[in-house]
Amino acid sequence: MRSPHSVATRAEVEQVLRCGAPRAVPLFLPAIYEHKAWFIGRTPSAIARDASLLTRALLAEFEAIGPDALTVGVDVYNVEAEAVGCTVTYYEGNDPSIPGIKPGNHRFAVGDDLSAAPLPNPLKDGRMPLNLEAARRVRREVGSDYWLRGAVSGPFSLAIGLVGSEALFMACVDQPEWVAQLLDYAGRIVREYAKAYRDAGAELIVFDSQASPDLISPRMYEEMVLPITRDLAEWAATQGLRDMPLIVGGNTAPIAGLLARTGCNNLLCDFTADFETWAAASRAAGRALRRNLPPRMLAQTTPDAIHVAAAREVARGRDLPGFIMGTAVIPFGTPTENILAVKQACLEAQAAAI
Repeated sequence: MRSPHSVATRAEVEQVLRCGAPRAVPLFLPAIYEHKAWFIGRTPSAIARDASLLTRALLAEFEAIGPDALTVGVDVYNVEAEAVGCTVTYYEGNDPSIPGIKPGNHRFAVGDDLSAAPLPNPLKDGRMPLNLEAARRVRREVGSDYWLRGAVSGPFSLAIGLVGSEALFMACVDQPEWVAQLLDYAGRIVREYAKAYRDAGAELIVFDSQASPDLISPRMYEEMVLPITRDLAEWAATQGLRDMPLIVGGNTAPIAGLLARTGCNNLLCDFTADFETWAAASRAAGRALRRNLPPRMLAQTTPDAIHVAAAREVARGRDLPGFIMGTAVIPFGTPTENILAVKQACLEAQAAAI
C-alpha cells in the first residue's frame, strides 16, 4: 500500500534519528492515538479492542495524513498493566472517551512482595496479541521500508498503572527501595512486550509522561527513573532496536539534560517546554528532537493559523540536526485539514531554504 502523500523511507528516518545533516523537509510525526478511530467512524474503545478495526484505522491514518511513521496504539498507557491484571474501563455506543484503568483496580499495593509477580505473555495476555496482530497486518500493507512503531509504556508510567499515582508518589518518598523493585518489574514487562513488537516487524516508541517534571522532581527523575530507562534503551539496542523514541510530555526543559542521558535517541520538546533550552541540549548530546504544537490550536483554530505556527517552528529547527515537526496528542475529531496544515509547512521548508 502506498500513501497518496509523500512519506519518508526507513533510511531517511534513521538518518534524522541519528542526527545526520538537517533534512530539507523535516520529518512529520503527529501524535495520533485515539483520533485514529475518527478516520473510520468508530470510537477509541471500539478500535482498542478489535485488531481488524485497529488495522483499518491505522491504514486510514496512513492514507489521510501520510505521517512519516505510524504508531500502533490507542490508550497507550494501559495495555501492559491490563495484561497483568488491572481493569480497564471501556466506553460503549458512540462515547469517544479514552479507555482508562478503573480507579481502585490496580494490580498491586505498595509494599507487596514482587518476587513472584507474573510477566505477561504478549501472545496471549490482555490486548497485547491484538496490537501485535495489527502491527503484523499493517507491516504487510505498508511494506518494510516504512517506519512502523509499537507503543510501549515507560517503566515509571507503567508503575503508576500497577499501583496508582498517589500511592506511587508517596512510596517514592517513604519506600524508595520498594519503588526500585517495582520499576525493575515494570521494566521486565516492557521488555517482553517490546520483543514481541520486534518479532511482529515493528520498531518501538516509549511513552513515559507520568515521569514529567510536572509530576515528579528532577532529582527524583535522576535517582529513580533515569537508571531504569537507560537500562531499557541499552537492552533494546542489543535486540536490534537501535532507534528508540522517548515521549515525556509537559515542560521537560528542567530535565532535558537528563533525558538526553537515557540513551533514547528521539526526545520530545512539548509545546509547553522552552525550545532554545531543548535545542541546546539535543545538539550537545546528539539527540533527535521533536517539537510539538498545542492540541487546542490543532482542534480549534483554522488551517491557516496552524500553518503559520507550524512554519514558525519549522524555521526555528531548520539548522538543528535531528529536528522533527510534531504535534501534541491530537484530540478525537480534529479536522484532517488542520493536521495537514502542519505537514504542508514541512513540505514548504525545502522551497524556503533555496
